[in-house]
Amino acid sequence: MKKLTWWFRIVGVFYLLLALMNLYFVLINPAGMTSMAAFPFPVTPDTTQAFVDGWSPFAFEIFGIATFALWASRNPRRNLGAAWLLVWLEFTHGVLDDIYLIARGYDAVGYAVFIAIHLIIIATGVLFARQAEREAA
Repeated sequence: MKKLTWWFRIVGVFYLLLALMNLYFVLINPAGMTSMAAFPFPVTPDTTQAFVDGWSPFAFEIFGIATFALWASRNPRRNLGAAWLLVWLEFTHGVLDDIYLIARGYDAVGYAVFIAIHLIIIATGVLFARQAEREAA
């Protein structure tokens, strides 16, 4: 269970850092988003605002994932289902979404790095959740 506890904590802190960075651009400095990314469309104040508005659910969602993972780390035996949910979200919200964004013309290298990170989180999550299930049985 210790490995799953630390997995929840590490994933939670990783997502918390991502959330804080994204929420900074959503809530405090929307124009700063255009200096951080290469967009496959013309950038104007209106497109920047539309992009940030569309990005805001992602920023709030990853804050939710972060706090959920940190909460689940308090009792991993009782929260095994949470580990499997986070693994599934890593695949759908992480890997598949990053592939979609690459296909839409966004920075392939940056998103490929995130795909690798998501795959590491998935692999370790599956490994540690299975170990925890065996320990619980």
